[in-house]
Amino acid sequence: MRLFQVVTSVFAACLLATPVLAQDAVNAAYEAALAESPTPVLLRLSQEDWARWWTEYPDERESMEETRVEELRATLARDRLVRADRLALAELARVCVKTGLQNCEIDNSGSLTLADGASIWFQQQTGHTDDDGVSTAMVVLAAEGDRLKPIFWLAGPLGVLPLETYRNTDGDEAGPTYVAVPAYGQGTGSQWMGSMFRWNGANAAPTEIDAQSWLIALDEALPEGLGVWKGPQFHWAWLSAESPLWQESDANCCATGGEVYVGLKIEGDALVADNVAVDDAILNVAMTVEPEVLNWVSRREHCEHWQGEEPYDDARRIEIAANVERLACDALGADEAVLRAAHAENASILALLNRAKAE
Repeated sequence: MRLFQVVTSVFAACLLATPVLAQDAVNAAYEAALAESPTPVLLRLSQEDWARWWTEYPDERESMEETRVEELRATLARDRLVRADRLALAELARVCVKTGLQNCEIDNSGSLTLADGASIWFQQQTGHTDDDGVSTAMVVLAAEGDRLKPIFWLAGPLGVLPLETYRNTDGDEAGPTYVAVPAYGQGTGSQWMGSMFRWNGANAAPTEIDAQSWLIALDEALPEGLGVWKGPQFHWAWLSAESPLWQESDANCCATGGEVYVGLKIEGDALVADNVAVDDAILNVAMTVEPEVLNWVSRREHCEHWQGEEPYDDARRIEIAANVERLACDALGADEAVLRAAHAENASILALLNRAKAE
């Protein structure tokens, strides 16, 4: 009996230890990558995302852990490679910083002079990797003797854009200089994947600014049923952003919910939304169009939809007929004539009716 209890206890302990040991491998790889990363905030956020997926899909944890360890080790190897590289100034436009991109080409390079008179340099690369396919990199460099050393970089399947700078000059004394490294995800998703750093002078490492988390807070602050699905457009010179708004029924390509305008500020080492202004497209229409006209336009759009549907079986035929009857589609012409007579002196309403018919 005691032997059975001992064996059972050991077996249970092994079961409990397995995910812990696997997580230990992930955590060790994460800590090692974090020590070399120029963007610890982005790395932390990606690790938090991975942990959420790990929690949600327990049956896939083993493969997820193996993949994550491989990703983190690859990131570590790349960051060590970049950090150790040095370029002569004359090489900036023709020799790729060693970011691990195969067939690397330099799309753009140059320099920026910051408010304190210091210069930084940049190199924008395109190439590919075995894991990600077509990839890009943006490397920011500073002088180290007669060479240039990388101080900040982004790499991956990104769409990287030219560097931007921001400095608050509203107060009695101008604030520090911040450098934005804009990047968006490739493909139709076009998620914001960029970063930002505070320039701490030529003799100190830059400080990464969390330029991502404010979007999570923004999504929670938006009116119900509206969201920002893609990366916003930034205006770095005055630190603001704007984006179309998507409704839940929208396709990814086409936002119909209006616009959001966000004033940003830097608190500590993070971007935060200072003020948010929503231009709700649906409410604006409701405020600017006479209700009976809006109702007719809506009926016509829905009638066009249902009358164009294919009655591929009896159930579908019944559904189409019910909606056509509910919308009183046969009465659209007569109702339009009534509206045109009632609003004969209102050019805007007549034009709206014409547009609805043209579509």
